Amino acid sequence: MDTLTGGEAVVAQLEREGVDVAFGIPGVHTLEIYDALLDSGIDHVTTRHEQGAGFGADGYARATGRVGVCFVITGPGLTNVATAVGQAYSDSSPMLVISTTNATNEADRGKGHLHELKDQQGVMESIAAESYHVDRVADVPEAIADAFDYLDRHRPRPVHVQIPTDVLERAEPVELVDRTPATPPGPDTERVETATEMLADAERPLLVVGGGTVDAADSMRAFVDETEMPVITTAAGKGVVPADHDCCVATALGHEPAAEFVASRDLVLAVGTELSAQDTGDTPLPDELIHVDIDPTDIGNNHETAMGIVGDAGATLDALTERVSERRLSFDGPAEAADAGPEPLSIGVEDDRLHLLAVLREALDDDAVVVNDMTKVSYAARTRFPTGAPRSFLFPRGFGTLGFSAPAAFGAAIGTDRQVVSLVGDGGSLFTIGDLATAVQYDLGVPIVLCNDDSYDILEDVQRRDYGRTMATDIENPDFVEMAESFGAAARRIEFEDAADELPDALTAAFDRDRPTLIEVPVEF
Repeated sequence: MDTLTGGEAVVAQLEREGVDVAFGIPGVHTLEIYDALLDSGIDHVTTRHEQGAGFGADGYARATGRVGVCFVITGPGLTNVATAVGQAYSDSSPMLVISTTNATNEADRGKGHLHELKDQQGVMESIAAESYHVDRVADVPEAIADAFDYLDRHRPRPVHVQIPTDVLERAEPVELVDRTPATPPGPDTERVETATEMLADAERPLLVVGGGTVDAADSMRAFVDETEMPVITTAAGKGVVPADHDCCVATALGHEPAAEFVASRDLVLAVGTELSAQDTGDTPLPDELIHVDIDPTDIGNNHETAMGIVGDAGATLDALTERVSERRLSFDGPAEAADAGPEPLSIGVEDDRLHLLAVLREALDDDAVVVNDMTKVSYAARTRFPTGAPRSFLFPRGFGTLGFSAPAAFGAAIGTDRQVVSLVGDGGSLFTIGDLATAVQYDLGVPIVLCNDDSYDILEDVQRRDYGRTMATDIENPDFVEMAESFGAAARRIEFEDAADELPDALTAAFDRDRPTLIEVPVEF
């Protein structure tokens, strides 16, 4: 047992958990942690805004499958990161937020201490999956270990640990926790057997592959190869079954060709997806719905379920594969996929958004990580952009925040050696433009493809449709190329009509640089 300050205990336990990088901004309340980081093996990424720290940790987590860690100060640091926490919660991304709070017996009392926030833990309890408060130095390791244990056992969502400033400063004997990673729950054997019987009775089944399967791609592909069931992935599940697989009908729900195919099915097996209202609100699912998810609250939440199986996606798929193999169940996925689904992307397509996406797809590696924002071209990408590997299409789909793309792409690039590209609009880019400086500082060769229409155009479309006039959607933008260059980034402007000829070479050059590249494409989608 060693004598450590609270700050040293934070860092030492994070190292025990295998954390190798953290995101944040030092503040007067977190300096004990930052001093301890100097003597650790944990790399720190200093962002320019706590929202960028949160998005960076989220992007790191989505691209790698490891927990994204960020440090924030009491009060404004925590409220600044709240949007990123909300996004990570909505999209099931594993994040650990470690914040300070005012000194023991002084927090939440309204005395006017620096950074004081009324009921700070209550703020995080309302948006994170779990929030832990620590009152003793000796309890710091256990609180952090409990947070990681929660992430092992449950649907991956952000968790929060809150430590008073005086606890960080105080030195006490501390015993670090040597934790054995928890095993997520396996499936109920009887329910797996019943599900197998239901599949055997089905004539036209469909497999819906969700984001909860991204770490079970081998198990999922084994099941598909065994059964040859037709497949539709959700946006979060893109790449688990590659878009070019013989059984893949579509790479997202929520659009007409996919909905038509679902309507023709007599059974759906949905694995690792909440079947959210955004994905399936207008998609009629058959009565014979088998829903597999690690979160019991998801089952039957949006669609009535004939059979629910609570358990880890990989373990459940392995059990199902064994049963269907014994029964020699096989379906007509390859033939049905060939006759259904949307048209493949092609550069000659009339839709300008699909044209740009086709240029991107041909220019990128098959496993490149495409990090989207809430913008028109990304809305099209959700349903039409094909991917060949899991964790390669990141989209702020649930919470739907602007400003996610660039800092999440920077976090992804820190965690992976794959190509990483940010796809963003002019409006969303300015939400988190400050973290372009972060990418310059850390030599991140990430291209940022910025589609600029000088407006909040999609809102203009809705206003014109519903009200016949527009309000508050025209925006005055900076010169994005000059602005990016002022940060120290590379930058260029490519006219839309030249994108097919110039964008591939621009992307290749961007990946070869040790700094980010902003590529502005003026558009009129």
